[in-house]
Amino acid sequence: MKSKRFEALSKRAVNKDGFIGEWKEEGLIAMDSPLDPKASLIIENGKIIELDGKKREDFDMIDLFIADYAIDLRYAEEAMKLSTLEIAKKLVDINVKKEDILKITTGITPAKMVEVISHLNVVEMMMSVQKMRARKTPSNQCHVTNLRDNPVQISADAAEAAIRGFDEQETTVGIVRYAPFNAIAIFVGSQVGRGGVLTQCSVEEATELELGMKGFTS
Repeated sequence: MKSKRFEALSKRAVNKDGFIGEWKEEGLIAMDSPLDPKASLIIENGKIIELDGKKREDFDMIDLFIADYAIDLRYAEEAMKLSTLEIAKKLVDINVKKEDILKITTGITPAKMVEVISHLNVVEMMMSVQKMRARKTPSNQCHVTNLRDNPVQISADAAEAAIRGFDEQETTVGIVRYAPFNAIAIFVGSQVGRGGVLTQCSVEEATELELGMKGFTS
């Protein structure tokens, strides 16, 4: 016997779609697309002027943030010389310290990171995450969502979740254009419940990054 929630979800239009195969021409491919940018990095006068084949004058907001804040220029040139397979092995190797890995992973470009990850299977990825994201203080995460994407209800539930001790909260959406409303709702509600709670809105990556850059998520 199914719950009423799963009955309602199964009737939504999005769950009635069929599956299609990879369609690389339109970008519908998870990994190793022939259209993926090739890893490259050019630094001039202490500033990145080319990132993964794109010139600085063509950077969008995310490219600029990565170039100016996310890549550590102290390690970038040496890190980019390493083979992606070598980096992948270091990620999984329990004898390689997190501190040593950070000097590599903070010095490589997004395209090179994708190449590194392509060498790992799911278990190896989990081993790498375990090493690189060790928590100083264990904590709990929850999901705050509802069937109608009602931002008032999301905000109220987020406040209650914060009061009940959840330090991280995540929401998602049924319709992408609702994402800003849900992101703001969970952010405001969580901070009303208890300041300092981390929030995110789980949607398509570009939209999720844009929400974060605008300050709608933490």
